[in-house]
Amino acid sequence: MMWRSHRRSWPLAVFAAIAAVFGLTACGAQDGSAPAGSALPTQETTVPAPGTSDGASAQLIEEAGLADCPTSDASIEPVAGGLPELTLSCLGQGPDVHLAGLRGKPYVVNVWASWCGPCREELPMMGQFYRENSTEVGFLGIDMADDQIAALGMAAATNMSFPSVQDPESKIRAGLSVVGVPTTIFVRPDGEIAGRANIVTSEQELAELVEQYLGVQLT
Repeated sequence: MMWRSHRRSWPLAVFAAIAAVFGLTACGAQDGSAPAGSALPTQETTVPAPGTSDGASAQLIEEAGLADCPTSDASIEPVAGGLPELTLSCLGQGPDVHLAGLRGKPYVVNVWASWCGPCREELPMMGQFYRENSTEVGFLGIDMADDQIAALGMAAATNMSFPSVQDPESKIRAGLSVVGVPTTIFVRPDGEIAGRANIVTSEQELAELVEQYLGVQLT
């Protein structure tokens, strides 16, 4: 397996323009023909601070079955059109993750939440894809606007298994122009965002997106 760089890129300004058009409600499908994803909670929604959601027990964290969060370099500056300079705590076990410091391999970043119906349908497929291809492509989930205990329960129920961080205050919403969940973002090894998708319906579709945006051909 190998990845080859594609120099096509969508500037972050384009994502911001899309967010302005659709508003902070539900996303449109990739072809714009039908709604996709779930609307985010309003700004009035009360969410806990990272790691303080009623104090999830070690047993609950273990039952969630999430892989340890990846290491990242907190000293790395963000690149233009890349992941933001934002550090989020691990939902399961492992270090805090400095998003801009995820470098050296292509990454699939999936933004999800326990209150998101389409996420419940998508996460089992994402988990299977992760388990089959984690040596070729890095994976990170971002659980947004959520309760830690509810999120861990969702992780256990869907067998998603890939590492995930917590963003209860929806900081990623502005940093990545996320207008709804699920949102999947494809990041090059140099930290630059190559593309994104809303609901992904199959492993084949996800493999095609990985090849299109990250140049990684999977078999």
